[in-house]
Amino acid sequence: MLFTKPFKERIRRGEQTLTFRRWRRPQAKPGGLYKLPPIGAIRVASVEVVDASDITDADARLAGHADRTETLAALGGGDSPVYRVAFEYVAPEQVPAPTHLPADEIARRLRATDGRAKRPWAAATLALIAQNPERRAADLALALGFETAPFKANVRRLKALGLTESLEVGYRVTDLGQEVLQAFQPEAQ
Repeated sequence: MLFTKPFKERIRRGEQTLTFRRWRRPQAKPGGLYKLPPIGAIRVASVEVVDASDITDADARLAGHADRTETLAALGGGDSPVYRVAFEYVAPEQVPAPTHLPADEIARRLRATDGRAKRPWAAATLALIAQNPERRAADLALALGFETAPFKANVRRLKALGLTESLEVGYRVTDLGQEVLQAFQPEAQ
């Protein structure tokens, strides 16, 4: 789930413990842990369909809005159901470390991702970062012919898998990322 910076601050301070979302189907599940960089994460307590007319001012304040009118405006119109998502804040030090898949399985999944993409990016991005650590994202994006914002989104996907790390300037490939690159090598031969 995405939250803007003001909402993240309210969540971090414990002032916001709800969100209302208009979804075709649930996009969160009870017990799920959803990262909110850089403040930590939230753990979902419950997800339920509600009638928008049942949202109270108290609910709205717990969702980070001034009142129910503001919450309803943020939801907008539409025919998708309204979901009430209750959650608790999880501080960064309490977020469990990710458990990683074996390098060959990650490489297999990234090959599949590249196979489905209109424009393959995973293997090329990982290899480019390995060859050019500490290079600005804009420079790396240009080298692959991507806009900077989509390139950064792809790097975040690799980072979520534990394959890259962000540096003061640019990125570097982790040890796991190096293993994944090696697992890609037989494909190139």
